[in-house]
This record gives sequence, C-alpha cells and structure tokens, in this order.
Amino acid sequence: MGLIAWEGLGVPIYTYGLVVCAAVVLGAACAWVSVRLRHERTAPLLDLLVYGLPVALVFARGGFVLHNFAQYANSLVEIFCVWHGGLSFYGGMLGFFLTVLGYSVVHGVSAWRWLDLLVPAFILAVVVHELGIFGMQLTMGTPFPADVPNDHTLMEYIEYRYRPMGFENMLYFQPIALYQAGLQLAAFVLVSLAACIDAHRGRRWPAGCLFLFGLGLVAAIRFGCGFFYLNAHPETLLPLGRLLSGGAVLAAIIFFVARWRSRPHFYY
Repeated sequence: MGLIAWEGLGVPIYTYGLVVCAAVVLGAACAWVSVRLRHERTAPLLDLLVYGLPVALVFARGGFVLHNFAQYANSLVEIFCVWHGGLSFYGGMLGFFLTVLGYSVVHGVSAWRWLDLLVPAFILAVVVHELGIFGMQLTMGTPFPADVPNDHTLMEYIEYRYRPMGFENMLYFQPIALYQAGLQLAAFVLVSLAACIDAHRGRRWPAGCLFLFGLGLVAAIRFGCGFFYLNAHPETLLPLGRLLSGGAVLAAIIFFVARWRSRPHFYY
C-alpha cells in the first residue's frame, strides 16, 4: 500500500491514518460488544471514547515526536503539523489507558474493571494495526539469503527502493508484522474466551487480572518478535521497543501475581 491513499483539496490522506482509524472503529465495536455481554451500561464507554480519543491523538503525536526528535529539533513548529504525518500507535494507546484511569478516579468507578472490559478491544486494534504495517511495509524483518529457493517459505518481498542501505541485494525479508498480527490474533481469541468463561462463571478472576493477562501476552509477543526485526543499529544491545515491551511483560507478571494472591480483597 502507498504511504498516501489519495489527496483531497490538496490535503494528503495517509494510508497509515486510515489504518489507525480502522483499528479505532473495530476496537470500539469490540468494546461495545464486551460491555453489552457483561451487562454494563454503555454510557461510560461513550464517555471514554469522547474523552480518550483526543487524548490518544495527543499522546500518539507526542510519542512519535519524542522518538524522532532529531527531525523536529530545528523546526519546533513542525511538531504541530499533524497533517504532515507522524503518529505513534502505542503512544496513543498509552494516552487512552491514562484516560481510563482518570475517568475512573473522577467518576468513582473501578479502573481495573473497565480495563478488563476493554482489553479484547485493545488487542484487536493491535491486530489491525500490525496488518496495516505489513501492507505498507513499514517494518522489516531480518533478510533471507538472496539465493533462497521458491519453496513456498513465508517471506516478504521488498521493492528495491524500499530496501535499507546495505541490504540492496536482499530480495526477501521476514514478514515480521504479519507474524505479530497472527500471534496477536491468537492472543485476542484466547483473552476473549477467558473473558466469556469468566463472565459465565460469575467473575472468578480478580479485578484487573484479565487485563494484565492480555497485556502480558501482547508485550511478550512484541518482545519475542523484536529479535527478528531488521536492526538498523546493531551496536545497540537492547532497542527501546524491546526494552519497553520487556518491562511491560515483567510489570504485568508482578501485578498479576500480586492481585491473584490477594483475590479475596480485589473483586469488582
């Protein structure tokens, strides 16, 4: 897929923006189903979308700018030119998480409860995002040998103009985004089944454990797949993305164990 889907009135419509919109719409639909199945009111979900999406947009832009600050250092005004592109999907999700926490404090509802309700939607949004990344070839896995035979091995052909410097002679690369999309889809199915069983059996999981379980799975998949990314900076021992995902796995395990061991005190 091209970086620009089309232009209207001289304004480019970025394909990545459409992918993010698709992730938000499908995630919102999944969240609505989850809320209805748990017999919760949908009004708080609508409030979270109204408040959370603008906050997520700000965090998505801020995350991208911080990660690529060198290209904005000499022109800080460019930070506010969002129509030029540049969003961090995971930064946006962090912004939405913080909105859920803030909303819970203000309205006196359980943040853990709502995070449990929303976690399948979060994972589904990640799946859509990774499929879009794969279609746009925004991330590349480690290369296959140039003489690899056509034995129907799962691989990704990268056009010459998109191959990074030093890898011009490599035709095929690991389809790392497709790997992640498939694994995250499996995580979505697993977490959704756990949520359905928990609802059917009368909320046996302590509050927040379903969310922490899903967060741990998503972060572990991102951490594991990180070893198959094409590393533009081989001198870096642990890239930032892998460091953050590894930290998220560790935090999810610690909080999960703490809440599970204290489960008589932490039900909804």
